Amino acid sequence: MADVTLASRSWESTVTALWRSVLPTSEEIRGARRRLHGKAVMIVAMVASSYWALVLSDLMLPIRLAAAAVLAIALVAVGTSIMHDANHGSFSRHRWINRTLAYTSDALGASSWLWRIQHNSLHHGNTNVAGFDADIALAPLARLAPSQPWHSWHRAQHIYMWPLYGFMAMKNLIVSDLVTLIQRRFDQQRIRQRISPTVIVRVVLGKLSHVAWAIVIPLMFNPWWAVLAFYVGCSWVVGFILAITFQVAHCVDLAEMAEPADERRGEHFVAHQLRTTVDVSSRAPVVGHVFRWLAGGLDHQIEHHLAPSLPHTIYPMVARRFRRTCLANGVTYREHATMWAAVRSHARWLRQMGRPVVAAA
Repeated sequence: MADVTLASRSWESTVTALWRSVLPTSEEIRGARRRLHGKAVMIVAMVASSYWALVLSDLMLPIRLAAAAVLAIALVAVGTSIMHDANHGSFSRHRWINRTLAYTSDALGASSWLWRIQHNSLHHGNTNVAGFDADIALAPLARLAPSQPWHSWHRAQHIYMWPLYGFMAMKNLIVSDLVTLIQRRFDQQRIRQRISPTVIVRVVLGKLSHVAWAIVIPLMFNPWWAVLAFYVGCSWVVGFILAITFQVAHCVDLAEMAEPADERRGEHFVAHQLRTTVDVSSRAPVVGHVFRWLAGGLDHQIEHHLAPSLPHTIYPMVARRFRRTCLANGVTYREHATMWAAVRSHARWLRQMGRPVVAAA
């Protein structure tokens, strides 16, 4: 038994050493951060121009429909490429810039304060561990892990969850954050941070900022039914893309679900992430580039989980190094061949988790 434990620790140390060997240099990080800032400027320009065309202009309906599509895509990019980096402290070397841009999460409708606890602490530290990783807790709507309770309606979750994913953004705005603050917990994990009156005010102000730009201002220039239709449509697209982007990295049949007792700290961390996280290949010349730009590094979630403080624009380079190093040393590196393959893998996982649980004899 001691020999097995020693061998396991040796393998864990080897995997950790492999990861450290591919980390970028300071100059590479500076270059990636410059690219990230340039990308952010482009995203902000897309948001501003499409918002003007959709909300404030008198342009023809076809143009405004196109503007709505661009706005939805740009808002997804805000979430993946500005908000996500800022909340991880990787957008800038300056903490105040990261904290300021982190409020883009509030502008999108989800509390940045709660998001950092749920995502940065619980999800990154306990990836695919039911009861700890709140990102895989969608009960009672869906069952995403073998240890989660099964209900009869889960038989059809591989069908009904796809349209429901689009409402995740509205759910965060109206329901999820409020329930979390009242219950003071994410899934089975209590919030250890103090929920002060200042925190509550910030959460409320964040929600109001979203309502202001997304609903109140549009109502000043457009009929209510048009505002409602465009808001629901754009919000659904944003929610759907963001939900799928996260789901295909963890809730797929290529990834493993871990038990709470599994070792996942210290020298076990790299190996745990390799078991529970899957990258998405984006090598196609045009489609791959567009997908990589929109995903904001979330197509390289292995590398992101191992180094969340790095700007996402450096992950493609680090991923190429790490993938080659893992393959050369016989270490399993999980990767979907295409985004379509990733979506199909998630569909298979939903179907598998929706099957009735058979009690052991």
